[in-house]
This record gives sequence, structure tokens and C-alpha cells, in this order.
Amino acid sequence: MPVSEPAAKRYARAAFELAAQAGSMPEWASALDEIAAFMTDAEVRRVLENTRVAQDAKQRLIEAALGDLPPLPLNLARLLVRKARTAIAAEVAAEFRRLAEERQGIARAQAVTAVELSAGERRALADRLREQTGRQIVLETAVDPALIGGVVIQIGDRLVDASTRARLRALRDSLVGAL
Repeated sequence: MPVSEPAAKRYARAAFELAAQAGSMPEWASALDEIAAFMTDAEVRRVLENTRVAQDAKQRLIEAALGDLPPLPLNLARLLVRKARTAIAAEVAAEFRRLAEERQGIARAQAVTAVELSAGERRALADRLREQTGRQIVLETAVDPALIGGVVIQIGDRLVDASTRARLRALRDSLVGAL
């Protein structure tokens, strides 16, 4: 999930720095996942986002549900409630994981093709991306028959569209431009 909320990136970066200093990346990642799962539950969300529910009641709910978390992640959960930012909890957890993977030299890539890739084709694509990026690649694939052929790859903010659909569109644009 790409993180679109700037506040989520700030919270994740702060949590990441605290985790790095303490050498507790796995604990933080697990705690942030637990916070995100709790805060995205439909019933919990209704309570946490309801402006008629008192802040004390919301904080007691956090304490009751997440009180077994380590102190610093629990403080982050409390802060998200206090600042009315519980809706970004899942984005904070996702961005934290991205930062942790980046530190380990891992990059996630999404490859969309017109037909399902075989295991060998997925390995070959992951190997080629590893060579180009210098990072270990975790490849996720999806199928979109509208591509006609080729592949569209997203790695972080970088998008490579080598699909037949894109090539046909470029050809059409150049033909229209020539008229």
C-alpha cells in the first residue's frame, strides 16, 4: 500500500528512528501492525473517530486493548488518538515496514502482466530487477489482460511501463502528432 498521507510518513519515520536506536525493529513492526489492526476495525473506528466520545474514554479503550504493547509504541497509539489521526494507523505501519525493508536492502516490486507469469519467469524478472536496483526484490504479480502484452513494474515511486498498450498509445500519439 503506497503511503499518501504526509503525517503517516512523519510518524513512521519517528517510530523507525526510535526502533533503530533501541535495536527493536521487529518489536516495533509487530506493535505497529497490532495498532493498525485494532484502529482499522470498523467498531473501534466508529468510537475513535466519534467526536462525541470523550478523549478519556478513547484513551481507556486504547489502554484496555493495547496495554500489553511496549511503552513507546503504546505512546504512539495514544498520540494518534489524541491528535485524531487513528485513520492513518495502517499507513504508519506500512511505511515503517517499507523503511525497515529499505534498511535491509529489500525492495518490493509490483509487476502487472497480461497473462500469469510462470515461476521461472517470476524468478527471472526478480533477478533482473535485483541486478538493476542492487536490492533484494520481493516480487508481487498481478494480471491485467488490458495490457495486451509486456509488463508494468512499480518499485517504490518508480514506474516502468513496458506494456504493449503503452507502446500502442505512444505510436498513436506520434502518428496524430505527425498530422
